[in-house]
Amino acid sequence: MHPVSERIRDARERSGLSQAELARAASMHPSYVSHLERGVRGPGDGALERLARALGVTTTYLEQGERSPAYLASEASVVRARQLLRASRATEAVDELATVELESLDVDQSARVLLAHAEALDVAGDLEASAEVLADTTRRLTVGHRPQQAAYAATRLVMTLTELGDLHGAVRAGEAHLSSLATGAAGTDEIFRLESTLVWAYVARGDVTYARVRGRDLLARALVHGSARAVWSVHWNLAFVDDALGDAQDALGHLRAALAIAGGDEAERDVPRLRLDLAHLLLAATPARPREALVELDAAATALEVGESQVELARAATIRSRALLLLGQNRAALVHAARASDMFTAGDRRDAAAAHEALGDALLASGERSAAVKAYRQVADRLDLVPAGRPAAVAWRRLGDRLRAAGDDRAAVAEAYRRALDAAGVGTTHP
Repeated sequence: MHPVSERIRDARERSGLSQAELARAASMHPSYVSHLERGVRGPGDGALERLARALGVTTTYLEQGERSPAYLASEASVVRARQLLRASRATEAVDELATVELESLDVDQSARVLLAHAEALDVAGDLEASAEVLADTTRRLTVGHRPQQAAYAATRLVMTLTELGDLHGAVRAGEAHLSSLATGAAGTDEIFRLESTLVWAYVARGDVTYARVRGRDLLARALVHGSARAVWSVHWNLAFVDDALGDAQDALGHLRAALAIAGGDEAERDVPRLRLDLAHLLLAATPARPREALVELDAAATALEVGESQVELARAATIRSRALLLLGQNRAALVHAARASDMFTAGDRRDAAAAHEALGDALLASGERSAAVKAYRQVADRLDLVPAGRPAAVAWRRLGDRLRAAGDDRAAVAEAYRRALDAAGVGTTHP
């Protein structure tokens, strides 16, 4: 079979189109498409262009495939960007990927470049630009008849918008993409994960009761129609719902169920992140379970180092610092908290609030009150990025307690408590 014939067939299968559907989209007779795929005939320039448009690829890709100069150059840029991210040079990684000529690539390779670009922007702290890139990626994959990949990109978009604090935007985007992709990606892991991520966006927006109802319905559907991965993904997100409602034990139950179903496969990128969340909730439980949290962190450590995500490594260092502090190992806690804070120097991320809070706690426990106050004030700067709601109210109240314990001035302490009331929707009266 001729390489062009193979690429036409492969692109059609990736698009999820039948030969008849491709023929209709490209204004061709079905038998002609069949002849092209079997190598009986070769396409002329006009036919090749129509096929490329229908398949969401370029004519260059159909002619040259992965040997094309544009493809090879784009792949080299992705590899260089990964290397730059590993070297903590996120801004350079962003610049590297921004130079790629996307219009010369097929839909799959352009999506690969765009997803890498979005990740680099995220690590660099430019969440707004990352969201824009993810929105473009989702659109390209949807138009290119890649519903499952589009659902994955949409999931990342909802996560990024939620992290950015654009909660209404996260919900709107999630609902819109869920509706448009429901048919093409029905029953897939990606569509279940998109909806479970949307449930978390509702939690972050404050619609916790609705999120719990919808989440339970989603779990029931996943148990019947979804794969094991879909089920543990829903369990994972339901843990956040229960945590937001203050049901720590139910939250732990969901995370343990998710980990049991996932099978503890540390090669799966999400499993180490699941262990991080489990460790976090073990420390938030009453009573706290720092030794169990450290076991989960140790189990995830190797995979996190291999994955080399600075955000996840910083989260792990933050949680480890808290666990060590609860065990009275103040100096070790300080080392890990300082490491976490240093990892969040690029851009403003809400994750950084937890790292600076852990640093303040370790400094205070070590008797360094002035340095602790400075770290806690860094927390206040990051909490401004957290939308109003129960999580924000709890975080501001916790900060007020810490500022008071560290001996900060009364005005700063009072401001933290006022922000807690505002976040809870109580409000205060100003003179």
